[in-house]
Amino acid sequence: MTPEMMADVVMENYDPTFVSRTREGDILVGGWNFGTGSSREQAATAFQAKGIAMVIAGSFSQTYLRNAFNNGFVCIACADLVTRIKEIHEDAVGAGEATIIPGDELEVDFASGSATYRGEVFRFSPLGSVPQSLVVAGGIENQVRERLNL
Repeated sequence: MTPEMMADVVMENYDPTFVSRTREGDILVGGWNFGTGSSREQAATAFQAKGIAMVIAGSFSQTYLRNAFNNGFVCIACADLVTRIKEIHEDAVGAGEATIIPGDELEVDFASGSATYRGEVFRFSPLGSVPQSLVVAGGIENQVRERLNL
């Protein structure tokens, strides 16, 4: 499956309107145990193919997280932010909307380990050196190529 094909069907089983409602550079904010149920790297690379900048969630499946970092995709655990966004949009959540796109700005500062949403600052643990190096390299395959001078 090509990246273009993945981008066309990302999240289709969850929300058939996701592809048409999201755009390159969007940040996906999920819930808890994000990525649970999939051991395939395409669960992360489909977001990359769509142009999703990163996923912020309350917590992640460790398999999903490893696959994401191995492909150079940024994931951040920030439970307080997820809780606050859920509170702000509780009407939509309560109505069962699968995807909520408020159009708000979300600023992420990796150096300080903070995310700012609607003027509120939320802290998260900065990425460790291994995930950082994988993201900077664009994934483990690129990192290995660089180290082997290929």
